[in-house]
Amino acid sequence: MGCDITNNSDMDMGELSLLIGDLAAHIQDTMKFKSMPAITMQDDDENADALLGRTAQYDPQNKVITVYVTRRHPKDIMRSIAHEFIHHAQNERGEFENVGSMGEGYAQADDHLRNMEKEAYLQGNMCFRDWEDGYKRNLMESIHRQNSFKRRNNTMKIHKWKNNELNRLLMEKFGLAEGEYNRSEEEEENEEGEEQLEEIDTREEDEAFNDPEAHAARYKKSKKKDEEEKQEESFRDSVRTLMEKIINLK
Repeated sequence: MGCDITNNSDMDMGELSLLIGDLAAHIQDTMKFKSMPAITMQDDDENADALLGRTAQYDPQNKVITVYVTRRHPKDIMRSIAHEFIHHAQNERGEFENVGSMGEGYAQADDHLRNMEKEAYLQGNMCFRDWEDGYKRNLMESIHRQNSFKRRNNTMKIHKWKNNELNRLLMEKFGLAEGEYNRSEEEEENEEGEEQLEEIDTREEDEAFNDPEAHAARYKKSKKKDEEEKQEESFRDSVRTLMEKIINLK
């Protein structure tokens, strides 16, 4: 059961909506509410200019969360959504029945509404924190799996290359024409490994699009990959030179 998100703002929701949907599923699983509220992303320049402007609100009659998004960080927007989701859970429990006025100061004037706000602040923030930590943990585990796969794949490629290169040099040494081996098989294996890595890369890009720390980590990893490729090429040159020397010994 997904969220119905209406975007009345200039914000690009293509990527953020995926995260909101994932967060909503996490909160629904935690708070055990049955239906999903609708979400409206609303631009409001005047509100954004106000020092203590509105951030979000929940309409219990229509079950709609309205979030004011103008010039706000996506993470802050999601934190507001988490807070309003708790009010939705309260609505399903009947907490909004026979409540008093919800005008200015209601959280101080009405004990029941004050307790509802306490729950929304506590549970909303903790649900968001638990979801965020789990998301980042899954991202790091995905990166670890990719790195483990790369290490295994590179090890196998080096062993196969070494054997093929030795075979080629020996055949040339003894005048058996240019060394031949199943290059197509090696290339197919390399292509298969590269396709799997590309699939992992694409998945991680989709997961990490809105996290500056994740983007920085991916850039760092890319630089490291370039350096590793240079080191591997240097290693191959050294091994090739060594094998040629051994084969040419008299």
